[in-house]
Amino acid sequence: ASNFYTPQNAFYSPTSQQQSFPPGGMDFLSNPLVNVATQMAGQYTSMMAQKGQELLPNEVKRSITSVKYYFAVDTKYVIKKLCLLLFPFRPRNWSLQYSADEPVPPRVDSNAPDYYIPLMSALTYVLIAGLALGTQNKFSPEQLGFHSSSVLVWFIIEVGLLCLIFYIFGIQTKLRTLDLIAYCGYKYVGMISAVSAYLLTNSLLAYRCVLIYISVALSYFLVKSLRLQILPETGSHSTYGGSKRRIYLLLAIVLLQPFFIWYLTRHLIA
Repeated sequence: ASNFYTPQNAFYSPTSQQQSFPPGGMDFLSNPLVNVATQMAGQYTSMMAQKGQELLPNEVKRSITSVKYYFAVDTKYVIKKLCLLLFPFRPRNWSLQYSADEPVPPRVDSNAPDYYIPLMSALTYVLIAGLALGTQNKFSPEQLGFHSSSVLVWFIIEVGLLCLIFYIFGIQTKLRTLDLIAYCGYKYVGMISAVSAYLLTNSLLAYRCVLIYISVALSYFLVKSLRLQILPETGSHSTYGGSKRRIYLLLAIVLLQPFFIWYLTRHLIA
């Protein structure tokens, strides 16, 4: 009776043949040749990465490293900066703080430019633009994508135009290109304020009043913030023509912001 076929005997019989791997198959990863090849591949990858970094221009490498500086913010800084952008008329010291000839991070100095507020406000503006289009029964994914693209394209055009003016007139200032990007990005806070005023009141008058106020406030903020970085210091040997070009450049930066606030929000107002 013990010789009858049963499922238990078929699968669990002690006499069942055990599956085995080829000798040495499990020791493949511990093979010295494999270890040497792995180490050589890692060293080659590290060498190529280091060589790629060396091929980058020094200015590019410094720029990549410097971007971290503009995101060194905290909640306290964001609140103080937003209040400064919306209500800049209170007398204060507008100069930047330095430590060992380097500007301190934004979380330490509320006058320092940052990328967090421009980035978050640009994304918020796109969402509010979608909400405004929805209230007018004009919302569509294509329209939202169009607004996102237009924000990016016009921002690139604006910064590129200002950099071109710097280059053509040969103006040397303390203002870095990365700083200029941050200052140009603060206009999105004003755009959010203007469109939000219209959405809350459904009044064209409210939109225009907020637009005028935010334009004046942002212009005042930019003049105070950029004046010490663009205009020559008192007692310097700059010529009158050089000083005049710097004043025109400062005015160009300041006046472009209200124009873009109006231009990028006018189509959202029914």
